[in-house]
Amino acid sequence: MRKPLLAGAIALALLAPSLVLAASWSRTAPMTRSPTRADATTQNFADAAWNINNFEIQAGREAESKASGRDYLDYARMIEKDHASLDDGLKQIMQQSRFPVPTALDKEHMNLLQQLSAMTGARFEDQFRTQQIDGHEKAVKLFEHYAKSGQNAELKKWAQSAIPTLEKHLRDAKALPRPAHGAHAAR
Repeated sequence: MRKPLLAGAIALALLAPSLVLAASWSRTAPMTRSPTRADATTQNFADAAWNINNFEIQAGREAESKASGRDYLDYARMIEKDHASLDDGLKQIMQQSRFPVPTALDKEHMNLLQQLSAMTGARFEDQFRTQQIDGHEKAVKLFEHYAKSGQNAELKKWAQSAIPTLEKHLRDAKALPRPAHGAHAAR
């Protein structure tokens, strides 16, 4: 009877340091696989900013293939480049903070993109111009609000640094020439 008991005690003595080490490692090891959930305001802002950037990149591509005016083509290239840069910075912050990063546009932005896709010529340019003005007005307000009252310091700093770019896009969108058919009242 002593031999099995002694063998068990020896085995336990040999395994104990490993078990203690494993238990302490699991409490201190960083979580590398699952994202953490940010506070609702931060996550909502990050998701909205991601959707804005990715919509603008896609809308810019759409304009490059459909717009005919040089002003529209230059504007499209600018917003593509600027929003791709903003998106890179945002993704880096989201990944460092382990926030979930969206993988597809939300319904609102998908609908806006579908509207653009369905149009050509002057109707396209008019819709594109209108969406750019409306979208950048909303974006400036959203970014200003988060820059003032957000919880994540890096995201607040990023939002604040993006505001001048968004304001320039808004000014430039308003300066785009009105399409020839003049479907909407002047903004």
